[in-house]
Amino acid sequence: MSTSLNESTSDATASPGPILSLKPMRCGGTIFFKVEEIVFEAPRYRFAEHSEIFETMFHLPAGGDETAEGRDEGHPIVLESYKAADFNALLKVIYPT
Repeated sequence: MSTSLNESTSDATASPGPILSLKPMRCGGTIFFKVEEIVFEAPRYRFAEHSEIFETMFHLPAGGDETAEGRDEGHPIVLESYKAADFNALLKVIYPT
């Protein structure tokens, strides 16, 4: 016997089950860049996907007690001689919404 989309096959007294909380999706981690005086945060997968330099950088171990460059907001990858507006435009191109 088939049921239509409007008919319910579950018992009205049945428990709805656990409520799952959604968590933000992280694709390979986050990378931090400082351009001019602005710290940008972005998923790092596109940088690694399109640049051998970034891919290699992301796989290097942190030296000693230091946090690796770009791994947190306090230790961003500093991009000298670039404009924050230009970097923001780049992020919009490689991570369109």
